[in-house]
Amino acid sequence: MRRSSVLFLSIIAALTFHCRVKANDGPVLETTLGSLKGSYLTAEGKETLIHTYLGIPFAKPPVGPLRLAPPQPAETWAGVRDATKQPPMCLQEKQALVDLLANVSMSMEIPEVSEDCLYLNIYTPSKPGDNTKLPVMVFIHGGGFLLGSASISDGHVLAAYQDVVVVLIQYRLGLLGFLSTGDEHAPGNYGLLDQVAALQWVQENIHSFGGDPGLVTIFGESAGGVSVSLHVLSPLSTNLFHYAIAESGTAAMDAIMTPAPLLTAQAIANASGCDVSSTKKIVDCIMELSEEEILRITHDNPLFRFGVATDGQFLPKSPDEILQSHKFNKVPLITGVTNDECGYLLPNFMAGPGWIDGMDREPIMQLLPMFNPDLYDPFLGDIVLNEYMGTTNDRIKIRDGFREMLGDLFFNIPARRTANYHRDSGAPVYMYEFQHPPSILQKRRPSFTGVDHGDELLFVFGSCFGNGHIKLEEKLTEEESELCETLMAYWGNFARTGSPNGPGLTAWPEYKAEAEYLGIGLQQKPDKNFKDKHFTFMTQKLQPIIKERKEGPVVHTKLGSLRGSLQSVKGKETIVRSYLGVPFAKPPVGPLRLARPQPAEPWQGVRDATQQPPICIQDREGLVNELGFFAMSLDVPEASEDCLYVNVYTPSKPGQDTKLPVMVWIHGGGFSLGSASLYEGSVLSAYQNVVVVLIQYRLGLLGFLSTGDEHAPGNYGLLDQVVALQWVQENIHSFGGDPGSVTIFGESAGGISVHLLMLSPLSSGLFHRAIAQSGTALWHGLETTNPLPSAQDVARSSNCDSSDSAGIVDCIMRWSKEEVEKYSNQYKMLHFRMAVDSYFLPRPLKEIIEKQEFSKVPLITGITNDEFGFLLPVYFEGPDVIKGMTKEQATEALNFAYPDPEDRWIRELVANKYIGDTTDPIQIRDIYREMMGDVLFNIPAIKLAKYHKASGTPVYLYEFQQTPSVIKNKRPSFVGVDHADELLFIQGSCFTKAHIKITAPFTQEDEELCRTVMAYWGNFAHTGSPNGPGLAAWPEYGAAGEHLGIGLQQKPGKNLKEKHFSFLTETLPELVRLGREKREHLEL
Repeated sequence: MRRSSVLFLSIIAALTFHCRVKANDGPVLETTLGSLKGSYLTAEGKETLIHTYLGIPFAKPPVGPLRLAPPQPAETWAGVRDATKQPPMCLQEKQALVDLLANVSMSMEIPEVSEDCLYLNIYTPSKPGDNTKLPVMVFIHGGGFLLGSASISDGHVLAAYQDVVVVLIQYRLGLLGFLSTGDEHAPGNYGLLDQVAALQWVQENIHSFGGDPGLVTIFGESAGGVSVSLHVLSPLSTNLFHYAIAESGTAAMDAIMTPAPLLTAQAIANASGCDVSSTKKIVDCIMELSEEEILRITHDNPLFRFGVATDGQFLPKSPDEILQSHKFNKVPLITGVTNDECGYLLPNFMAGPGWIDGMDREPIMQLLPMFNPDLYDPFLGDIVLNEYMGTTNDRIKIRDGFREMLGDLFFNIPARRTANYHRDSGAPVYMYEFQHPPSILQKRRPSFTGVDHGDELLFVFGSCFGNGHIKLEEKLTEEESELCETLMAYWGNFARTGSPNGPGLTAWPEYKAEAEYLGIGLQQKPDKNFKDKHFTFMTQKLQPIIKERKEGPVVHTKLGSLRGSLQSVKGKETIVRSYLGVPFAKPPVGPLRLARPQPAEPWQGVRDATQQPPICIQDREGLVNELGFFAMSLDVPEASEDCLYVNVYTPSKPGQDTKLPVMVWIHGGGFSLGSASLYEGSVLSAYQNVVVVLIQYRLGLLGFLSTGDEHAPGNYGLLDQVVALQWVQENIHSFGGDPGSVTIFGESAGGISVHLLMLSPLSSGLFHRAIAQSGTALWHGLETTNPLPSAQDVARSSNCDSSDSAGIVDCIMRWSKEEVEKYSNQYKMLHFRMAVDSYFLPRPLKEIIEKQEFSKVPLITGITNDEFGFLLPVYFEGPDVIKGMTKEQATEALNFAYPDPEDRWIRELVANKYIGDTTDPIQIRDIYREMMGDVLFNIPAIKLAKYHKASGTPVYLYEFQQTPSVIKNKRPSFVGVDHADELLFIQGSCFTKAHIKITAPFTQEDEELCRTVMAYWGNFAHTGSPNGPGLAAWPEYGAAGEHLGIGLQQKPGKNLKEKHFSFLTETLPELVRLGREKREHLEL
C-alpha cells in the first residue's frame, strides 16, 4: 500500500515537473516596453526554430476618449507578458470573416472582436539576445478595410524558409477606422495611422527580435496592398520602410477613396439616431455608442462605404495628385495581380443571387460609379460595358465580362498605373500576374474561375509547409509545394536586396517602357504589355470620351459652330454625336409668314444643339394623344412658328472627313402633325454607319394655304423641305456626310413628300436615292389647281375678308400666335392640298409623271398589310368605328380620295365593288379598312413602282407584315400591320436609349427584325440596292410585280394586290370615262 502511494506521488511529481517545463518552454524576450514570453514553431521541411510572439501591443487601446483619435504609443508593462495567444480582432462582423474563411479551405479558431485591438504578431528565427539584423517583412492584412486580422495569417513558414522576421499587424476597421467628417472633429484614416504607429514601433523595437530596422519591407494584399501603396505616398511613413510589395491593391484604386466623407458620416449619424446639425455633435454621439451598437449599424447598413480620406496629414493631397507629382517614397516596389481577380470571391459578395448562372447589364451599371463618379452617366457606363461585354445579351458572356471588368477596374488597371508612376519617378518596379489557382480551392468554385483574388497568399506564406494555428483542409500538391518555395524566394530576395531575382529562379524583368512583367505559376513566364488592351482603353480612349461627353462635341459649319451631345445605342459600340435644333432657314415669322423660306443666317459663338427644337404650329394635344397608339413616351416640345430646324445624328467625330451616306428623314402626319423630335436617328446612324438628318417643315394652314396666285402661292412646307436639302448639300460635310450620297426617306405624308420631291425640278440633284413608305403623290385629291375656295373658307371662319386673295393673306398675316394656333388646329389632316404653283409643281402631277420629268433615282416604296387598320379609321371616323359601319358611312369616307361633290357616283362605284350587298356592320367595317388602304396607299404605291420602273431606274417594292409586339395589345385583334407600324423597326426603336421611351419591352424577334430592316434601308443608302450579306434577297420590281414581304421571315412575292389593282387602275377609269361620256351626252 505504501509502495503504491509512493509510486503514485512519483508519477504526479513527474507530470507536474513536465508541465512546468512545457509551461516555461517558450522564449522570453526583453523589449523597450517590457518582457514577452512567446512560443516555438517549426515549418515542415525546415529545422529552423521559429520564435513567435503574439498579441504585442504597439499602441494604447483606442477606447474611451481615444476612439476616433490618432493612436497613442503603447505603455510599458511590468513582469513578463504572455505572448502565446492570438489577440482580439478589431471591431468587425465576425460571422462575415467565418463565412469568408469557409470558402478558402482553411480552419482556425477565430478570436473575439474588441476595440482594444492594436496588436501585432512576430515570427523570428532569431533567439532572444541575438543581434542578427535580419530583414523585416511587415504584413498588412486585407479585407476591404472592414474585415481581417493578424490571426488569419501565419508568418512562421516565411520566416523559416527566408530567414526573415515577419510582423503581422492589426489596425482599426470600418466605422472606427475610417469614419471622417472631413474636418478637425474626425479627420479619418485612423486605421492607416495605426499602421504608421505599428511601423514606428518596428523601428524602435524590432532589433529586440533580431530584425534590422534599416531593412524593412512592407507587404500586403487587397486592402493591405492598398495600404502599402498609400504608405509609399504618405509623408508620415517616410523612412519607416525600405521596400514595398502591393499585392492585388494599390493607391490608384479610385474605389478606396471617400470623396464626400461628411455625407457618409451624416448617414451613419441618422442610422444611429444622432444629431446631424454639426460635425461635432455627430462625433460626440458616435463616441457614446457601444460596440454592439456600432456592429449593428454596420450590419444593418451594408452600403455604407468607409474609405480613405484626403485628410491633409496622412494624405496631404489625393493619391492621384501625389502619384502624378512623383513626390513620394521612391523605394523598390513589387506590385501585381492574379489572373482572375474577380473570379468568384468578390462577385459572390457584390453580385446578386444567381449571378453564377448569368447576369444582365442593368445591375452591373449600378456598380460602375464606385470606380469613377463620371460613370453615373449611363452613356459612359455603356461605353465601359461595351468594352468588356460587347453588345451581347448572352447572360453568361455578360457574367464573364463583368468579372473581367471588375478585376480590371478594382485591381489590374490601378496596378499598372501605379507601376507607371513609380517607374517614371526613377524607382525600380517589378510587376507580376499570378497564374496558378490552389488546387484545394478550385474544387470549391465554379469551373469558370481562374486565379481568384487572394489566391497567392497561400503560397506567399508557404501554407504548403505550415504547422501553426491555421489548418488547411487538404494538402497541396508537390508542384504547388515547389511554387510555395519559389514565391517565398522571390519575396524573400526582395526583402533582402530590393530585387526578387536570385539563384535558381527564372529571371524577373524590371518593369520598363514595354510594361514587362512575370507570369508566376507552375512555370514562370516573363511577358510584356500587361493588360494592354483594356489599360489603353481605360486610361487613353475613355478619357477623351468623358471629356467630350461633358463638354459636348463641337462641329464647325458654314453658318457657325454647334455644340452637340454624345449618344449610345443598345447592341452597338458606336458613339453617335447628335446636333439638335440646327436652323436651316430663317424663322418664317412676321413678313416671312406665308412666304418662301429664306436661307438661315450665320451666328456668332457656339450654338447649343442639345435640345429638341420647337415643333411647327399644330394641334399639340392631338399629337400627344396619337403617341399613345405607338407605345411611345416623350416630352413633346412646344409649338412655334419658328420651327425650321433639323436634327443631325452622325457616327463621325468633328473634323473627320468620312464621307458617309446621308439619310434625310421627312416625317408624316398628314401635313398637319409631326416633328423631328418624334423620331430618333441615333440607332440607324450607329447600326448602318450613316449620317441621319431629321427635318421639320411648316404644316397645315401655314404650310399649305394657297390662294392660287402671287399673294399666297402655297406649298411652303414642301419648299421648306427643298431648303433643308439645300442646307444638307452645303453643310453635311461638316458632320462627316457625303453630299453626293443623299437618300431621302419618309412615311405617310413624308412618303408623299419624298415622291413630290422626286417630281419637282427644284429638288433635282439634291438627293440620289429615295424611299417612299406608305405614301405617294399618286392618289386622287392630293393636288388642286384651284385652292382659292379653301383659302376663302379659312377667311370666313376667322372673320377675315374673303372677297379677294390679297385681303385674305393680309388678314392672316396679322394674326397673333394664339389666333394662328386657334385657326390652324381646326383643320384635320390633308385639308390643304398641294397647289400646282408653277414653281415647286410647274404642271399637274399626272403630266409630270407621264412625261417622266422627274428625278430618276433608285427607289424603295411599299406599304403595310393593313394600312387603314385602326389608327386612321379612328382618327377620321372616331372610336365607334370599331363597332361597325354602314355602307353610307364607308362610301362617304371616299370623299378623301374623290373630293369633288359631283364625283359621288364614282365613290358609289368603288364602294359597290368592295362592299357589294352586305349590310353586316362588322363586315362593312373590315371592307372599308381594306378599301381605304387600297385607294390611299396600296394601289398608289404599286402605280409609283410601275411608273418609276418604266423610266429605267431600279425599284424595290415591299409589303410590311409584322406588327411590333409593343403595339399589338393596344389594338383590337382584327388589326393587321397598321399604318406606320414599320417605323419602330426602321428607326431601330428596339435599341434606342434617347429621349423617346418605349413603354413596353421588345421581343427578341422584334430586335432581329429591327436589325434586318435597318440593314435593308442602310444598304440602299450605301449602294442603291437594299441587298447585302446575311439578308434574304430582295427582288427588283419588274414585269411580274416582284416585291418582298418583310416580317419575321422575309418572303419574296409577285403581283401585290393584283385583283384590286386591276379594278382601280383599269376597270374603274374605264367606267369613269364611259360615265362621263354618258353624262356629257345627256347634258347635250
